Amino acid sequence: MGDRYELEVFADLDVPGETGRQTQVFAIWVVCLLAALGVAVARRPQVPATARSSEAYEESMALYRRERFGIAIGVGVLIPGLLTWALTHRRRRGGGHARGIQVAVTEDGELRIWGRGYGQRLSLLGATVEEHLVDVYSGRLGAWRQRRMRLRAARPSPGMPGELDLATPAEDEDLDLDLPLVGGEGDCLELDRAAYFRVLRLARRWSSRVETESSR
Repeated sequence: MGDRYELEVFADLDVPGETGRQTQVFAIWVVCLLAALGVAVARRPQVPATARSSEAYEESMALYRRERFGIAIGVGVLIPGLLTWALTHRRRRGGGHARGIQVAVTEDGELRIWGRGYGQRLSLLGATVEEHLVDVYSGRLGAWRQRRMRLRAARPSPGMPGELDLATPAEDEDLDLDLPLVGGEGDCLELDRAAYFRVLRLARRWSSRVETESSR
């Protein structure tokens, strides 16, 4: 298989990755809350029982209560809040997480997707190319309509999926194409419009080329 690319684009949004983001956010808050509890316990004054009625003990406990409040706000709220914001910002549409996922077509007609947990390839030679519209809902990302291409390989590679979907946000002009509207979920990568149509044109060209060659 060729390693030189006829086309190389990057994802704009990793919709399936939203589930991973939710898991990471939950883990951040659990770890930070446990850390806040551990720090608060470690900072508690160690005073002998015989000295607990002294003025110095009362002063140290008053200081500890102020420290405990600061620990709760800083470690239990501010740190996980900032980490959650950073994670959400990175996983937004056009964010760094999605831009780390590459979609390429090699010079011998193989579609490849890799990066950020992806490692897929599909031969476009003789592949079936279909388009449809899908209404998706994906948690904090909200609900929107996608235009999707579905690519079905004529001869799937061993260990690889026989079909792949790629999407782009739908626009009003897509409604005039009589594309079927099907149910679905946010289960595929989303490209920007320009990248989507570049991949679509190449997929159709490779499919058409194979049909022409096989009919000779």
